[in-house]
Amino acid sequence: MLVTVPVLSLLGQTDEPAMLDGFGPIPPSTARRLVADGADSFYRVLVDPRDGAPLEIGRTRYRIPKAMRQWLRLRDAKCSFPGCNNSSLATEADHLMSWASGGTTGINNLGQPCRKHHRLRHTTAWQPTPATPQQPPEWVSPTGRRYRSEQQDWEPPLWPDSLPALRAASGPPLLEEAAGF
Repeated sequence: MLVTVPVLSLLGQTDEPAMLDGFGPIPPSTARRLVADGADSFYRVLVDPRDGAPLEIGRTRYRIPKAMRQWLRLRDAKCSFPGCNNSSLATEADHLMSWASGGTTGINNLGQPCRKHHRLRHTTAWQPTPATPQQPPEWVSPTGRRYRSEQQDWEPPLWPDSLPALRAASGPPLLEEAAGF
């Protein structure tokens, strides 16, 4: 189960709700308790306070680690094939450029189509395009037409006036500084 918590909400700086995968918003106090108690079946996903995007976990081996699968579930929310509404719980992680052809096991080279569209991708001329950390792959039909994946909209978390703004080009170390780690 994923619990997506704005980092500043987790720190008690804002009162933004957390999102419980498959359920919806939960109070920040509940999210803090789940994170603090280390519930084994919950995975904490902290989002960047600048743009609301979760941070990527990079890997260079074939097998997709559990944390990266969780990232895909969070990014895609459902099958990325146009018009398919199968939830992320019914999808399969897939290398967009195959491992055998030099594809890496990184978030930009992974998608998660449902079983039907995973099979379709390998048995027909439908092809996914590269993904990004924030966008699932688009699909190209056998006739060459491109289709964008439908996905959840990410809204940037609230930034309290009492905290200084972080530089746009900063990375995780500044998040740790702002959080006092």
